[in-house]
Amino acid sequence: MPISHRARSLRVAIAAVLAATSLAAPRLVAQDTTSTANLRPTPDSQLVKLTLRDGSVLIGRVTDVSPTVLIFASGFGTSVIPRASIRKVEFSATRRLHEGEFWPEDPSRTRLFFAPTGRMLRRGEGYFSDAYIFFPSFQGGLTDRVNFGGGMSLFPGVGLDEQVYFVTPKIGVIARPKLNVAVGALVAGVPDFFEDSPVGLAYGVATYGGEDASVTVGSGFGFSRSSTSQALIMFGGSARLSRTIALVSENYVYSGDGTNGLVSAGIRFMGEQIAVDLAGFTASGADVPIIPYVAFIYRF
Repeated sequence: MPISHRARSLRVAIAAVLAATSLAAPRLVAQDTTSTANLRPTPDSQLVKLTLRDGSVLIGRVTDVSPTVLIFASGFGTSVIPRASIRKVEFSATRRLHEGEFWPEDPSRTRLFFAPTGRMLRRGEGYFSDAYIFFPSFQGGLTDRVNFGGGMSLFPGVGLDEQVYFVTPKIGVIARPKLNVAVGALVAGVPDFFEDSPVGLAYGVATYGGEDASVTVGSGFGFSRSSTSQALIMFGGSARLSRTIALVSENYVYSGDGTNGLVSAGIRFMGEQIAVDLAGFTASGADVPIIPYVAFIYRF
């Protein structure tokens, strides 16, 4: 059959499926999910990642939509997918496609190692992290512009009243494709240890760049119940080397008594939802040349 006839036949078949499912909409539309409520045909500059209820994942473009099905074009061809079979829909730019391979978003894109970036968690997103095993924490997106989280230390043999507790509010100020700015704080306390509790750091931070390479600059002031400190300046960034590996650096300059610095470099291993950071920190005048850093992040 000539190619033009095949293309015409495919269009006719798709139209027939759309017409049939539209007639059945009164019975089936109730099966639609919140995640598919705003589905629409996507432009050439955008990709869609569909996670189906059976766990399979499809990456491509939505070319047509009816109340009960969508027409989906991917590297495997064109297919008709019932909306009720879709568990999750994620939109991304085509720049996430590298030589035909889809690079998932960095699960830890809103932070370097300890420090936050200017990026925000979206509404309903969250992550659990654990640094050095003894410092678990969480962060959640209340809205696209307001995040909140916290955590505590889990030192063995130490009572709950002697553990470190902390909260981490964060507010997005600017959210653009290549520039994100946020303000926030880290507020910590130890009920039976620090007389000046709570102590913490109020900061502002800006991230410039795309998902695969960016620089982050921030400044903050430490505070306690009775005093504030000199400025703490942070600069760092990340550069993605492959689908699963990125280089990350986070560095500090403290303008207190003299100028003190803390520098770091490390590797981030990434999956769809999990990231593992392995890094080393060193400080000017430190007795230990390199302090290892290990952290685990799970985004949900």
